[in-house]
Amino acid sequence: MPDVIAERTLDLTLPNGTNESLRVRLWSPEYRPHAMCWEADVEVAGAGDAHKTHGVGIDAFQALQSALHLIPSMLVKYEDVGRLSWLDAEWLGFPEIKLTEP
Repeated sequence: MPDVIAERTLDLTLPNGTNESLRVRLWSPEYRPHAMCWEADVEVAGAGDAHKTHGVGIDAFQALQSALHLIPSMLVKYEDVGRLSWLDAEWLGFPEIKLTEP
């Protein structure tokens, strides 16, 4: 199994004021011969939940970009649960990535 290459801990403040930690992890891309593509796993875990998926690409760079693109959509469901923050700021440090040609 590939190594985790990046990890970030986010804070989730619930309406009752308690805090939970969410961990976002990204694994190094790995070539999957059966699928004839590269995949980079990404996971959001914490607050009693975990969701893992992967970005896909024709090379390792595209798989990484695809995985990074998925993170904001994986975090959306927590917006209904409470307030997400990173380093006491509302910006979580995951910018929108467009996967189309300029």
